[in-house]
Amino acid sequence: MAKKTKCPEFENHERWLVSFADMMTLLFAVFVVLFALKKEGAGATVEQAASAISEEFNTVMEEVPIERRVGPQEVGLGIFENFKGNQARPPLIKKYPGETENIKVIDQEMKRINAQLEDRLYGAEKNVQAGKEGAERVVSVHRSPDGIRLRLLASHFYEPGEWKLKKSAAKELDTVGDILKSLGRNVTIEGHTDSSPAKGEMSNWELSTMRATSVLRYMIERENLPPLMIQAAGYADTRPIADNRTPAGKSLNRRIEIRINYEN
Repeated sequence: MAKKTKCPEFENHERWLVSFADMMTLLFAVFVVLFALKKEGAGATVEQAASAISEEFNTVMEEVPIERRVGPQEVGLGIFENFKGNQARPPLIKKYPGETENIKVIDQEMKRINAQLEDRLYGAEKNVQAGKEGAERVVSVHRSPDGIRLRLLASHFYEPGEWKLKKSAAKELDTVGDILKSLGRNVTIEGHTDSSPAKGEMSNWELSTMRATSVLRYMIERENLPPLMIQAAGYADTRPIADNRTPAGKSLNRRIEIRINYEN
């Protein structure tokens, strides 16, 4: 009588999926706990952390309108950013630029800066140049894609080819300092030159950087701005705003620009 042949036992090659799924579940739990602890602070209790986790899971996500669904995918946005309620921390620059509240803030602060300049420098013919039709102001405010820029004409603040500030420019610098203190935002002071070579051994790179640094030092030492909220940079003649082939254009390109940062 022939012996029965045994069928080979079935070997499951996908058993690793169980361990992998367990690991992913644990990692997700750790992530949620860390997120909750970050929101509650370093001294958060277990009860507070558990409450935050429960709120995150029970919160309903905001539906994105149809007109917003078209376009490139946004980069670097938090996964809890669109949750309703008071748990999410809204970014300063929001997802949809056309509807951001930040634009309103910039417009309001620009009006306030203009009002301060008019009151302190240009109102009631306080400055000779203000009374001339079409004359360029030594301190002016401009709207830019990255926010607001204060523009200082170098001819009023420096001797030709020099980086040390004129004593006669103290009034304008004090006004600028008061504006920056009232805003309380991080700023970058940029130095710019025209395309003509600098006098002596100094290059336009050095001249623009030293001029920017001189304004930075004035704001820190005379206006008491916190050093951590202000920085300086020199760009030589690489970022002109006018034609370097004309004397008027060169005069405009020799400038200090103070960029007010609204991104962080």
